[in-house]
Amino acid sequence: MSQKKNCLQLIENILEKIYDLPDGPFWIADLRNKKYSFPIMLGVGNGSYIHINPEIDGLLAQLSSSILQEYFRQHEENFSNPEWERMVKKAFGEALVGADEESISRKEAEKTLDAVVEKVKDSINEIQEREHVFGCDLCNIEDLKRLVVGPVSFEPRNAWLERIHDKGNISEIAVSRIQKIWRGETLRERVPSEDSIKEEEIIDVIGKCKFACSVRISKAGTDAGLNRALTAARLAMTVIALFWKDSSYALERIGLTYDRTEYLQKRLSFSFEGRFSYGRTWTHIPGGITELKKEEWEQIPKDLKINFPCAEEVIIYAADGQSSVTRPEIMHVFFQALLWFHEGCREKVDAMAIVKFCAVLEALSCGRKENGIFNLVNARLKINDEIGFRDKLRRIYKMGRSRTVHGTNDKLLHDWSDDRKFAEELCRLCLLSCLELASQESTLKDPHMFSVSDK
Repeated sequence: MSQKKNCLQLIENILEKIYDLPDGPFWIADLRNKKYSFPIMLGVGNGSYIHINPEIDGLLAQLSSSILQEYFRQHEENFSNPEWERMVKKAFGEALVGADEESISRKEAEKTLDAVVEKVKDSINEIQEREHVFGCDLCNIEDLKRLVVGPVSFEPRNAWLERIHDKGNISEIAVSRIQKIWRGETLRERVPSEDSIKEEEIIDVIGKCKFACSVRISKAGTDAGLNRALTAARLAMTVIALFWKDSSYALERIGLTYDRTEYLQKRLSFSFEGRFSYGRTWTHIPGGITELKKEEWEQIPKDLKINFPCAEEVIIYAADGQSSVTRPEIMHVFFQALLWFHEGCREKVDAMAIVKFCAVLEALSCGRKENGIFNLVNARLKINDEIGFRDKLRRIYKMGRSRTVHGTNDKLLHDWSDDRKFAEELCRLCLLSCLELASQESTLKDPHMFSVSDK
């Protein structure tokens, strides 16, 4: 059955069940009988709504999926499933207005389907490009030039604030008040207004961070847009962290406040003899990376553009989807590899970090397991001691990755920190080499070529 026929049948079924609903507040009895926990409402426009039951709600969910597959597949990656479902339900409810309750026919179903599709198109057309903003610890240089990596920007918070003021997003009064608060001054509360809400949210989101990380996202739903922005920001930070031999250190210092736990974690323990101890651990030190000079920071985006322009392509891919790039096969591999590297660097458990780092190597070697990883590393980095390297690779891949994934690792309580360092450095070097190769050869579209030696 075609998706369109499925849509029409679902609409006929939904209409029949809506018109067969009991008169009066039937949902009160349903709640008392615990058929469902909350009233289920379907908006029909102008703030009005009707009550429906879980069966109709489930059919509407099926309808939203069928409409997506038949009419809007090109937008599939631009919306999360829940927000797409909400949009279709809203369109269906509004299409019900003026329907002929006495005539439930295929013609009526077609008319309803056409109306729903048009209303969904209108909703999509109303969506605008957005810039998502997060507080970020980058460094301690407050007059640093805006650092741009594809659609992601890192800039001192005052520079960011002035920029959005110049674009008309916030008033001069709010800018002045925010800057005073960032200087530690105490101000009187404002009369509630749209501008005062913006002021409060900026202070809350940026927090104590000296930098703002902003991400430009093309047309996408609210949930999907946020997820894309966060992913693009994380990948941009990961690319920057590749410049450090200890990438985990770099990512720990420059993370988003969105991803942070409390800065200061407190602990307390008692012994059976009555002794106790306590302590405090900084999960990260506020202020970002402090050992680089201003000119060194400003050299990073230049190096990226000269030596690793492919890295920016990956972040564009993460922000705007497959249609935004010319080499989706390559971008898809890098997207996964960099995301796994980010997660491996931030992982607190060494054994779990090794699993994630092995996923980086598997992505770059196109899923060819241990031998494929060996071929990848030998092609990109050139192995001198093959026997020694095989032993280390076997330990992290078979003992560290495979047995952990399959639940057969009886050595999880052992110290895996040295193996973690080896896996992280191996991933970092392979990522840099593969990114450099893809940057140098702009026509390279087959990721299997990463495992072919060019030496």
